[in-house]
Amino acid sequence: MFILKIVLGIALVLLILLFTLLFILFFCKTAIYISRDDKQNTKVSLKIFFVRIKLYPIGKTKEKSYKPKKTQKTSEEPEPSEEENNFSSKYIDLILNIIYDLKEKLYIDKLYLNIIFASDDAAKTGIMLGTAFSICGMITPILRKSFHLKKQSIVLDADFNSNKTKFTLDFTGHTRIIKILLIAFKYRKQLFKIYQKT
Repeated sequence: MFILKIVLGIALVLLILLFTLLFILFFCKTAIYISRDDKQNTKVSLKIFFVRIKLYPIGKTKEKSYKPKKTQKTSEEPEPSEEENNFSSKYIDLILNIIYDLKEKLYIDKLYLNIIFASDDAAKTGIMLGTAFSICGMITPILRKSFHLKKQSIVLDADFNSNKTKFTLDFTGHTRIIKILLIAFKYRKQLFKIYQKT
């Protein structure tokens, strides 16, 4: 009888934990924070209840180890520029796909985006700026229709004296945890490649 009580007690605890986990996944909302400052430092975190979980960057040691490698490759700027353009187009496609999958499932509390386009060629910079304006003109109505967008500010500009595009981002939204997990699993390969590139 004593062993049976222990087994039933363990089973009861496991059931409570299971129902608690299911309740958190399907009913509790989590906040998403994404920011990128002027120094191009990106931060991603989630807030569940009162707990804030830092997703990126995980550690500062990785950033320090990559800095010397970047300085060694400064002499080979023309080749990475083409790769960066291909990567940025894939990045935009990924964002559009995620936006479509999160339609009517994500509440956007704040979206502040400031992009300053730059490249080695002034004409190329102008084309990038014009393309960005057209894409922004398509995405903004989709955001307003598909999500509950409270605060929004998107600024696009060009810097013809620089050769590197920079942007700042301040994004805050909230949705159910299960939605984030499903999106992360669906685009796990693309997100992992972006994580390796940054």
